[in-house]
Amino acid sequence: MIKKHSKLPFYNPSIFFIFIFITLSNNVLVNAMSTYNSQGSQQNNLQTLCSNSVVNCLDIFFYIKEEKEDTGTDIGSVIEKVNSTRLEKWIDTLSSFQNRHTKSDNLERVVNWLNSELQKVCKGNKVFFQNYTKIYQNQTFYLENIICNKQSTTAAKYNNTIIIGAHYDSRSANITDIKISAPGADDNASGVSALLELAYILSSMDLNNNIEFVLFSGEEQGQWGSRHYVRVLNESLNNNAVVDLYLNLDMIGYPQPSNQSNQIIIEHDVGNKHLENDKNSKRIALLIQQITTDYSDLQAILNKLGNSDFNPFEAYGYTVIGMHDGGEKFNPNYHKSSDTGDTLNIEYLSSITKVVLATILILDELSQYMNSN
Repeated sequence: MIKKHSKLPFYNPSIFFIFIFITLSNNVLVNAMSTYNSQGSQQNNLQTLCSNSVVNCLDIFFYIKEEKEDTGTDIGSVIEKVNSTRLEKWIDTLSSFQNRHTKSDNLERVVNWLNSELQKVCKGNKVFFQNYTKIYQNQTFYLENIICNKQSTTAAKYNNTIIIGAHYDSRSANITDIKISAPGADDNASGVSALLELAYILSSMDLNNNIEFVLFSGEEQGQWGSRHYVRVLNESLNNNAVVDLYLNLDMIGYPQPSNQSNQIIIEHDVGNKHLENDKNSKRIALLIQQITTDYSDLQAILNKLGNSDFNPFEAYGYTVIGMHDGGEKFNPNYHKSSDTGDTLNIEYLSSITKVVLATILILDELSQYMNSN
């Protein structure tokens, strides 16, 4: 049973002292609050201290919110909108394609179906293809990322953006076989279904952050789609845009063995290309760990990044987080024809989807506070 809370967990002593501990150990909170208390207007100070980013400013938000009236969203009610029937239907349909191999002729039918579904759930927000060409072993592949862009309706000052991504391709153990059955229910129809459900719920809400939902192609061949996407993203960002977070959904439907069946792995950045990313990624991971405790019966386990679509984002200096069930280690159906929908636990997937949804809403509440001062 999902725990329901009528307020955001800013007043939860455990989450407050988690952030106090992290920031004191890095001398962040002491210096930040000294600056905050000694300078002029709150608006200018927050802009300076946070570099316009909610993630950078988590410490100050938790300090300030202690003395502010809570006027936040009723997150408990919103996350109960997550619908397991929709999740299961999307998984079953996506898994019903013989395979979703990036080099398969079958991929066009998959793309058309996904585009149709994303158009439905995004409810009037801009949905478009991001086309790109990949030349590999003297072959040319014409591929698409599929994107739903939800712009904030509140004209927030800082144009903050959260990107949620999942790859839609699948493969067998033999990556060169483009005809063999590869239903890819856990890897990664589970992540795609969660993304569609998040888009369905969030698209009709007034949010302070821009949200971009991205379905990537070519993850199994080395993150082809996400590498192209982040390259274009980095080239197109203007000085007023801030990407607060990339959140990756890859294999989130197969719970671990019985004694660990309620665990979800939160992958965060540790010692990769941009070492300065580690601090913010760890802050978000700890935030999600607490949200998991507050809003689900799952146990969140922190681990370092594996190998998925967050890697290109990290390489460009963005804060990244991954949600993962540990499937390649625990799921006996990994990259096999037996990775079908009936092997997944939809209640488990629903709980993870609710945790991600609560995370997005809490970050949005923090963004609202930053933009109101």
